[in-house]
Amino acid sequence: MNGLTFFLQSGVIKEQVAVETQEIAIRDLREEAVKFIRKHYPNNGRGDALADHILLYRHDLRSINILQLITSSVDVADGTLVEIVISF
Repeated sequence: MNGLTFFLQSGVIKEQVAVETQEIAIRDLREEAVKFIRKHYPNNGRGDALADHILLYRHDLRSINILQLITSSVDVADGTLVEIVISF
């Protein structure tokens, strides 16, 4: 497969995601994150507003701040670990 493979994680739950393209749009990444949360945390308390309460970070072990806010599609490369945080 010539697409992009990355990981979604929330808490101790981690799952591999593969897409057919080399880059994923932020909108599509957020949709994948919402599906992940609804699958693993069906009683998340956010209902239809879940997408409005999701923050996405990438793990960067070379940085003092290990979690870096994802602001662009170029922040997600092959093998990136994306941390999903639900804000209140």
